[in-house]
Amino acid sequence: MYKMKVFGGVNSPISYRQGNVFILNEKSVIDAGCMLTSLKGKCAEIETIWLTHSHLDHIVDIAFVLDTYYAQRKVALKIRGLKETLEALQKHFLNNHIWPDFSSIPLANAKGMSLEYEPIKIGECYRIDERTTIEAFPTDHTVPSCGYIVNKEKSAILIAADTHSLESIIKCVSSKKLIRSLVVECSFPSAFDVLAKTSKHLTPTLLFKGLKSLENRGLKLYINHLKPSYVDKITEEIQTMKGDWDVTIIKNGDTISY
Repeated sequence: MYKMKVFGGVNSPISYRQGNVFILNEKSVIDAGCMLTSLKGKCAEIETIWLTHSHLDHIVDIAFVLDTYYAQRKVALKIRGLKETLEALQKHFLNNHIWPDFSSIPLANAKGMSLEYEPIKIGECYRIDERTTIEAFPTDHTVPSCGYIVNKEKSAILIAADTHSLESIIKCVSSKKLIRSLVVECSFPSAFDVLAKTSKHLTPTLLFKGLKSLENRGLKLYINHLKPSYVDKITEEIQTMKGDWDVTIIKNGDTISY
């Protein structure tokens, strides 16, 4: 069984941010919702951030990692994600208006620029280290978005990030037999059905209805992205509706397994 550290989530000291950071290894993470307060000085060693999409709670600490640890960094910070996600960052965020364009700022103590963008393709497998690969799959959100399947030798975990439709998750689990665990969002109580559909998020009702066909496959289900104002209500509904699922609501600093 393999393990992965996750920061952000319920009981986070920065609970006003719903974004998580999934630690792939000492140099690679998925998303950048709370890197600075979670990893502190280790941020200077991060070389690659794999983004799920361009919303602020998933990208915000890219700005502060580059700013805070600029002098300590020895290699460019690589931002990997869908082409549309990277274009959104360049145009609307790291654009010299909202924040400096670090892709045009040289490293202080090494050759090259401080930031590099590397687009990825859905369904293509990329190597993280000798034992680990990562593959993007499409998710259903209000902007172009993806989740990731992290595969380590004979086991894999699917991390969906923000999504409404669960069809791509069903397809991934059905076609990739090594997937042992799922990380899926659940943002609103079930009474907020209309808001969830409009913003392309999930409620407990939508989540368990959508995953019904996977319920008895022995998968571990981790749930994240609970909106802070509704944590108690969402948690109560999850416990009522979970059926035979082995469910854990991700808390700040949790270790998830697969």
